[in-house]
Amino acid sequence: MYPRMGRIIGGACLCLLLAAPGFASDSESVLVVSIDALHPAALSAKTTPTLSALMQQGQYTLNGRSVDPPKTLIAHTAMLTGLAPQQNGKVDNDWKPGDPRVTHSTLFDTAKQRGFRTAFYYAKPKLGYLVGPAVDEHAWEADDGVARASAFFRGKGRRFVFLHISGLEYAGAESGWLSPDYLAELSDIDTTLAALFEQVRQRGTYAVVVTSDHAGHERQHGTSDPEDFKLPLILISNADRVPRLSPEPWPVTNLRGLVQTLLPPAE
Repeated sequence: MYPRMGRIIGGACLCLLLAAPGFASDSESVLVVSIDALHPAALSAKTTPTLSALMQQGQYTLNGRSVDPPKTLIAHTAMLTGLAPQQNGKVDNDWKPGDPRVTHSTLFDTAKQRGFRTAFYYAKPKLGYLVGPAVDEHAWEADDGVARASAFFRGKGRRFVFLHISGLEYAGAESGWLSPDYLAELSDIDTTLAALFEQVRQRGTYAVVVTSDHAGHERQHGTSDPEDFKLPLILISNADRVPRLSPEPWPVTNLRGLVQTLLPPAE
């Protein structure tokens, strides 16, 4: 069986982010969630009420596109550097401790320069490639990344978290993308995220971004099939400076630039 999501923090709060506090100038809490292998067609009020609430209250596109090839480490490197694989040099999907790490600046560097404490929790060891000096706290957490993120947000001051969640790719490979098992796994993930989103909102001025690295088709992913490149993007914030999402296809390399516009100037 594929791994299931671990600990659920608190109860599912479907009112999350719906009664946001008054608008403020800059985001003090920034959470970016990458749900590995999330096909945009899987999002629905029935399966993902938490994410659907964000979509209704914020902005979203179901027209995102991954890199070529659409694979986890290659796509996340493009997300965080803002550079295509041919530009950032990460064209393979492998990394292990002891191998060289990313040399380009990343979104963590920008957040650190803007006065944020930064954290990176990832469910696959290969994403350790993206840990650099600007990451204050990081951990490979197959099941408890949400709990670690929640603990980090209990600290004071500006906080930035990039949270990677796995599980859907295993369900897709075993039972098929958009299968009942795949949707059940996604429903678990959606429930697990509800309390974390509410916690971020309660900290004051916030921005939450939810996206993915790639999708899949049948029981495959990482191929040239058009379905494998699909991904969603959801954005909600109560800050003043929130960019409008374009109706045009949204490349995953745009994530860094998008999140940078949500970060306040350095203190």
